[in-house]
Amino acid sequence: MGIISWLKKLLSSPPTQEEEDNTVLGTTPVSEVYRLHGTASAMVPEESPLETVITRFAGEPSLRGMFLVDSMQRFTGVVTRIDLLKWAHLKLFGGKGRRDFTVSEFYSFVDAKKAKDICRCAGLPFSVGEEDMLQIALDKMRDNEEDVLPVLNSQSEILGDLRLSEILSWMLTNRKDKFENSKGT
Repeated sequence: MGIISWLKKLLSSPPTQEEEDNTVLGTTPVSEVYRLHGTASAMVPEESPLETVITRFAGEPSLRGMFLVDSMQRFTGVVTRIDLLKWAHLKLFGGKGRRDFTVSEFYSFVDAKKAKDICRCAGLPFSVGEEDMLQIALDKMRDNEEDVLPVLNSQSEILGDLRLSEILSWMLTNRKDKFENSKGT
């Protein structure tokens, strides 16, 4: 079979389930999914004492992240359990055996007094908008190695959070609906 024939056949064949899923993820906005399971994060002022963040995480085991906001209630960064793990390791063991800190990050964590001192700053692509597609959200989750992202409006105010579990739940429901609809035809 020649290359042209092969390409024609490929382009005219029905999409595979994986291709269909990718298309659905690329055309479904975050707004359809991010409220499925409620929230797994909390908002705190970026100037909050670090002790406040630690106390919240310790008291709420299901909490996935602390979204930091400025005085105008705009998203400025996030503190995750991983950030607190790094902070605790430095405080308890001085960072011995760990080489995954930059010098500035090391000093920022060691001298941390406020939530903003150990946060991942908003300069990172660590949020999504309601109109962003699920594919973009999944890419950001992978890039940042986090399973929860803040959902922001156009003024950078936090509307909620999007969790991987919500995307997975939505995908399973969506796929089931497609399967049942195709059986009836």
